[in-house]
Amino acid sequence: MKIWKTILSLLGITAVGGIIWTSKKSLDKANDVKKRYKDYYDVMNQWLRNKNENKKIIDYFVNNGYHTLAIYGMGELGNRLYEELKETDIKITYFIDKNAEEIYYGLDDIPVVGLEEIKNQDKVDAIIIIPIYDFDSIEESLSEYDIDAEIISLEDVIYEM
Repeated sequence: MKIWKTILSLLGITAVGGIIWTSKKSLDKANDVKKRYKDYYDVMNQWLRNKNENKKIIDYFVNNGYHTLAIYGMGELGNRLYEELKETDIKITYFIDKNAEEIYYGLDDIPVVGLEEIKNQDKVDAIIIIPIYDFDSIEESLSEYDIDAEIISLEDVIYEM
């Protein structure tokens, strides 16, 4: 009988430990998501400040010699960047997205490709990475494909305008 009490007691401790570990993991994930949204908010806020000060995003690209771009990330910020540039002399050649097979074509029938398809696309001057929270790992993934283009974070573009 004593052995069963010990086993049940240990199982109880294990279960409580599992609950605490799961709760900590959930809390860490929630804090990560909160930080991502805060970072996006800060970038969007700076973007709006720039616009209010008549700073144009196109000037950043022109001043740095970037005339053809690919946009990595088809979320809201990627779409806003495209909208801001589509009526300018900057050409968006293609979009890159990890879910490219589900998207097929981006805005205005511009192709959406996965990483493995970049080599089959026209050369661009720069690839703008929209998911600023994951820039380092995306840049590392792109470097595996020996791409001859500058890789730039949207965050850097917005803050350096």
